[in-house]
Amino acid sequence: METFNPAPEADRHQSKDAILWLVLVALAALVRLGPITSGLPYIDYVDEGHVLHPVIRILNGETDPSVSIYPPATSYLIVVAAKAYTPFYRMFHHHGWRRDLPTDREYRTPLGERYDLIAPPEIIWLGRLVVALLSVGTVMVAGTLAKVVGGARAGWLAMLFTALCPALVSRGSIVIIDTTATFFAVVTLYLCQRLRVFAAANRPALWRGAACAGVAAGLAFGAKYTVGAVFAAVLVTILTLPLARKGKAILILSAGGGLLIGVLGGVVGTVFHLERIVVLLRLLVSGDYQAIRSDQNYWSAALSASEIGVPLMIAGLASIVWMCWNVSTRRVALSWIAFALLLVLAVAWANFQPFRNLLSLVPPFCIAVALLFDRLLYSFEHQSRPLIRWLAVGVILFLTLSLARATLQHLQPRLTHIDTRVRAIDWIQQHATKEETVLGLQELSVLPGEWNRVAARCTVVPWFEALDLLERQRFDYIVTGDLDLRYAPDPNAWASYLDRWKTKVAPLAVQADFGQVVTPVMPYLWRTADERILILRGNPRE
Repeated sequence: METFNPAPEADRHQSKDAILWLVLVALAALVRLGPITSGLPYIDYVDEGHVLHPVIRILNGETDPSVSIYPPATSYLIVVAAKAYTPFYRMFHHHGWRRDLPTDREYRTPLGERYDLIAPPEIIWLGRLVVALLSVGTVMVAGTLAKVVGGARAGWLAMLFTALCPALVSRGSIVIIDTTATFFAVVTLYLCQRLRVFAAANRPALWRGAACAGVAAGLAFGAKYTVGAVFAAVLVTILTLPLARKGKAILILSAGGGLLIGVLGGVVGTVFHLERIVVLLRLLVSGDYQAIRSDQNYWSAALSASEIGVPLMIAGLASIVWMCWNVSTRRVALSWIAFALLLVLAVAWANFQPFRNLLSLVPPFCIAVALLFDRLLYSFEHQSRPLIRWLAVGVILFLTLSLARATLQHLQPRLTHIDTRVRAIDWIQQHATKEETVLGLQELSVLPGEWNRVAARCTVVPWFEALDLLERQRFDYIVTGDLDLRYAPDPNAWASYLDRWKTKVAPLAVQADFGQVVTPVMPYLWRTADERILILRGNPRE
């Protein structure tokens, strides 16, 4: 008599699950790793320098790298990546990092630090690679969390939505602390769910799970201080477990200890430099920070297609309501809502409302949508309602296509973008011979390595020295910009010098014109990747 062996069927399901899982991971990696070389050898986003300058200081051997009030966890991870890459860097360049890193003398000027001076370019793309891998990791953890709560199909849907969500993709290939914080926040929520599963199964040593969740929350704090609010989800999870008060107290103490360990691991300088975090918190409430205003508030930004979009937002809000109404997901929803409320309260009052401050809420939002649609599909399959089931499938496809469309609109310019400073040096390289001379302004923040590509003799000086040099010496080409006197220490004197400069260069013919954004004369301001560069033809030789 033949017997049915379910093992082959189970193996086929596991194989299908693994293949689909790998496809979704590959999709997430593709849209994040593709643009990591955009704009090189210059940074492509204003905050990249805040993370990468501490990396350069550490690689230069500073014993106290935590001189910045910026959360350092992302910088530490990039340093680890740079140390791991050191043998390959030596193989390609025949020397170590130190020779190519900017020195303190090059970086610091009487007017401030040169924000755009980040070299070599490997520092930038290694930083972007670290962030991209963390962003892909967020997709994987989100899928795992959804699978634990709702099953395999919920996991696939969660991975699909997080892999394509523009808010996550656009910050998955730039050096930014919010992606790091989002990863650790999602890991914390996953560990909270594992804690529920272990408690329901009467697993021993629950304190270890609570401690791990606390460590992850501490690392989220080290990545971005406000995202430490995810510890609220840990506390709500523990308080809603089916345990006696004593057991809950032990878990809370374990989670608190883990939080302390995570904070010390993510912010090494906290113990010795707590005042720097206090300085940052004062900055958040100061008039200077309040004077900055966003083009959009959090709500309007979330509704834009470049972040979440209206379709996913509607589906997400409905999913949160459903999770609160459904008994099996209510406690999960309560812990997520506690995290969201605390985070929003920490950042919503400010005039400056960049959506990245709420980035760590996007993966739980996508997971909620995945759980709802998984439940709808399950219900319709078991009630023989094919028409409604196909309608749900159609809505899922519509959401996927809307996310994919917005993501492609973001990726296209980044994949083809070239920094205007690179284009300007390319032009000079093609047109200036080695017998000719070039005068460049230091304020343009063209990297020294880029000037070395030019065969002509290049002289790079601060703008305030350029006018006198032009009076004494002739140059075949002058590389200048559309100079902006914002934050100049002596506006009247600088404006007078600017008038003299314009009078001097006005008769010179413009040979090439790149970019649109004005060049700030203060070195600590970002030049952008679309800085306006003018190449003028100098006076003809006698």
